[in-house]
Amino acid sequence: MKKKTAGLAAIICAAGLLSVSQADMVLADGGFSYEDVANREFLFCSGAGAWSTVLTIHEDGTFEGYYHDTDIGFTEEGNPNGTRYVCNFSGQLTEPVPVNEYTYSAQLQTIQCEQEPGTEEIIDGMKYIYRTPYGLDNAENILFYTEGAPISELPEEYRSWVGYFDLTNLKETELPFIGLYNEAGQQGFSSTVKEDSAPATGENSGIDAELAEIEAKATEIQGSLGNAMTQEDMNALSGELYRLWDDELNSIWGRLKTTLPADTMEQLTDEEVAWIGEKEASMAAAGSEFQGGSMQPMQENLKGAELTKARVYVLAEYLR
Repeated sequence: MKKKTAGLAAIICAAGLLSVSQADMVLADGGFSYEDVANREFLFCSGAGAWSTVLTIHEDGTFEGYYHDTDIGFTEEGNPNGTRYVCNFSGQLTEPVPVNEYTYSAQLQTIQCEQEPGTEEIIDGMKYIYRTPYGLDNAENILFYTEGAPISELPEEYRSWVGYFDLTNLKETELPFIGLYNEAGQQGFSSTVKEDSAPATGENSGIDAELAEIEAKATEIQGSLGNAMTQEDMNALSGELYRLWDDELNSIWGRLKTTLPADTMEQLTDEEVAWIGEKEASMAAAGSEFQGGSMQPMQENLKGAELTKARVYVLAEYLR
């Protein structure tokens, strides 16, 4: 982490960002810089579908990322294999400055898309529609929340994207990751340490340690689900379980895109598209018995969680 100076403390105070004591505390703790996130990936997704945006920020504030969504049911003449929405993008952030002891602010200085948004083309029977990066809509001010930030003090709009909308059933009080919030778009990213940056911990290291942590969280959610008293709570908890595995799937997928050879990734993408269709059909079938009833969301969520977990373990093999 880069060293801070007394001169920087004076600048922070003069700008009215923090009091003298707060600035001294932030700088004494080392503050926050892009070095702290250079080994991370930021993920923006709903947890309920195939779309996600993955963002990587480098030590100098430059960044790149990609957004993708797939709709295999949207076919027309010429694209029998469905439709993909894509954006590959890059840009530059200004240096972060402290807002309080757990929040830092930066400005989106530049951003550019590799393909012209609004254009489209058909490749191997799949229509590619190029978009702007979802999650950075109208982005100007970007907020970073440090690991350990009090969850209850974060904006509701941010919490809703990263799984902490309902504070009444909150199991954690501190943010377990570094967060990113597009203030104008009210869109929130979580983050994970990149696979090749995670420290080894003996036999249970890398992807195995990561999956063990996800399994522990899943067990906790399932325990709460078993003790839930209302169908509304069961629906919410089953959705949380599904999002847990879907977030992990999206995280692994993002890493595979940057590590696998192009031909392998192309084949795997075709498999993934087919799997998404099968998953969605299975989820619909699971809920059809309770069509329109209060149990329908839970049945669909549980089936989605089951299938997505299995797929996570299939894709995880490519990271071993």
